[in-house]
Amino acid sequence: MKINPNILRKKVIDMVRDKQSGHIGGAFSMAELTSVLYEDFDIGGEDKLILSKGHAVPIIYAVLHELGKISDKDLDLFREIDSPLQGHPDKLRLPEMDATTGSLGQGLSIAIGHSLGKKLRNEPGTIFCVLGDGELQEGQVWEGLMYYPKTGMKNMICIVDWNKGQNDGYSKDFSIMYDNLQERISSFGWDTKMVDGHDMDSIRESFNDMDGDKPLCIILDTIKGKGVSFMENPAWHCKVPTDEEYEIAMKELGV
Repeated sequence: MKINPNILRKKVIDMVRDKQSGHIGGAFSMAELTSVLYEDFDIGGEDKLILSKGHAVPIIYAVLHELGKISDKDLDLFREIDSPLQGHPDKLRLPEMDATTGSLGQGLSIAIGHSLGKKLRNEPGTIFCVLGDGELQEGQVWEGLMYYPKTGMKNMICIVDWNKGQNDGYSKDFSIMYDNLQERISSFGWDTKMVDGHDMDSIRESFNDMDGDKPLCIILDTIKGKGVSFMENPAWHCKVPTDEEYEIAMKELGV
């Protein structure tokens, strides 16, 4: 099934506006990635998606709804107490999620565990771990980046959604690592690619590089809030649109 990223973005805005809470910017920046993953891979089956940047989970709920795996009633329960659609992924409440995440920095370690498990059980499939760029300020991420190449395994792809923003501003204002991020990750033994994160064909092509001698890390060059002009900045990390902003956003997204 072909998935339109802007349809997913519209669903995200509806969820966040309805509950007056949620994260739009980081969900929008990975709409194209989400579309590719769910079009081309068996996510939730032999392939696993570990959303380390768990606050962006509305985009996952959107694609699950688009694919008919969750209902309109489920979407209405977004961020409700005891709902399967929590503000961050909860595998216990929603089996379609491959990991419970939310505390930033932990997802890569979880993904490495899944990778090791597949090797021990001789199982097929690929583990995809999606990290936020602000999340890279957590030390646990770099412990994972140092460790994984030493395992000799390559059935896990590390994906960084480099949307340049975080909750409290532009990521570059909080760390020097963003000046040469690709080189830093490569220095730990990764085959690191910089890819246009809003070009689905480029994303697909980057996944074809898994057969090299090193594990693959893809840095997606993205824009926080992509798709709606006035949302393309860090201020929309977790902001809720007014009625007027909602109408403008829906018009810009089209479809």
